[in-house]
Amino acid sequence: MNYEKLSKEVSYALRHAPWEYELEMDEEGWVNTEQLLRGDKNG
Repeated sequence: MNYEKLSKEVSYALRHAPWEYELEMDEEGWVNTEQLLRGDKNG
């Protein structure tokens, strides 16, 4: 597993394009961990 690529993908998803990964942030900017893990747009 390429952890650097994974880290960059997660950072991108959370910081720049949560809608591309169908992530729903709460009012404080948190995302459910299970939702994040299922959010791989290529998977």
